[in-house]
Amino acid sequence: MTKLILSTLALLALALGPSAHAQSAGFVVHVAGGREVQLALPRPAHGGAEAALSESIWSTIDNDLRQSGYFTLVDPAAAIDNGGVEPGSFAFDSWSKLKVAVLVKTRIPEPSTCGKPNTVCADAWVYYVVNGQVLASNRFRAETGSQRALGHSIANEVVYAVTGQRSHFGSRLAAVGRKGGNKEIFLLDSDGEGVSPATRNGSINLSPAVAPGGGQLAWTSYKKGNPDLYIKDLRTGRARVLSNLDGINASPAFSPDGSLVAMARSNGGNSDIYILDAKSGEVVRRLTNDAGIDVSPDFSPDGRRIVYASEQSGGSQIFIADATTGSTTRLTMDGSFNTDPVFSPDGSKVAFVGRDGGRFDVFVINADKSGLLRITQNMGDNEDPSWSPDGRYLVFSSTRTGSSQLWMSTADGRVQSQVTASGSWTQPVFIR
Repeated sequence: MTKLILSTLALLALALGPSAHAQSAGFVVHVAGGREVQLALPRPAHGGAEAALSESIWSTIDNDLRQSGYFTLVDPAAAIDNGGVEPGSFAFDSWSKLKVAVLVKTRIPEPSTCGKPNTVCADAWVYYVVNGQVLASNRFRAETGSQRALGHSIANEVVYAVTGQRSHFGSRLAAVGRKGGNKEIFLLDSDGEGVSPATRNGSINLSPAVAPGGGQLAWTSYKKGNPDLYIKDLRTGRARVLSNLDGINASPAFSPDGSLVAMARSNGGNSDIYILDAKSGEVVRRLTNDAGIDVSPDFSPDGRRIVYASEQSGGSQIFIADATTGSTTRLTMDGSFNTDPVFSPDGSKVAFVGRDGGRFDVFVINADKSGLLRITQNMGDNEDPSWSPDGRYLVFSSTRTGSSQLWMSTADGRVQSQVTASGSWTQPVFIR
């Protein structure tokens, strides 16, 4: 398993116990999914800020850290701590008794003291409890009304201080949401907040894809009766048709530089994978031409390969094609129906959906066909996986609570958290 190197041998012993193996470079913490590190997050000290502002920031940090998979959060109310937040203003004894490894203390000043007009701020200290070492300290600022952004920034700082890895908190998703009988594309934060509409045409809109950098949205819409493919500039709001042949124009995916769109297209026959110019809509290359249905393409991070689902071998399986020559390799060998493949950000893995016992579940496999890993099981239907920008999480839709909602999982499947809790949500994709 991939491991992350930190700076203190003793924290390993505290967080993982006597069986942990320390290395000379530091101590080892497993990747997200193990919840190895005991962490305490007391509610913020008030520096004159409104209680609602403090609570919003704290609850955002708390939710992010629980979702991260790195930490087990300890009830901070179990510790007796009457001190402040800066080094030397409190004792670590009561935190040590709770076997807390990492302590995160925050303070929310009155906005007028934040140094700039129309600004809110938060101070955060990340402590290593064993010796009182400050792992990180910083003041974070955001525009008034954007206090949740402060919480995400602090959570990212905590993860980086403890693991040396950047995280995805505060990133955005595009997803399909149902309103009445219609399905529209929405943009939302990766924790389910900050929802805003990207389409408002009162029709059925599906398969959102966002270009690198987040500037363009591609999707399929039935607003004119046929499933046509559109592209919208998210900065200007202007939308245009990219592909509207009679038949299917679906499941778009942008190339890494945003200049191309791979898609499934049919015109009186089975759908095949085509590569289009993202500006003109002209066909650059027809990638597949076989007797089976080919859908759901996704570019590798280097743009040289395209993974897709195909019935060319009978039941739907996952294939990888050379984006230039079209030569293919079958990736999945297990199961009779596998679909919706997506490359990990480093191109080493593919997440996909497989049907087992009448249910759909999320799986991950290495791009060299090894290491098949099941992410979900006995949790309703789980579909539409998408990798976080750091490659350590998957967002997908799940019916485990009844209606289809968005869920986040660590890449090993061990920690899964609900993202949305109302309405109906499907087909989420991270905006990178």
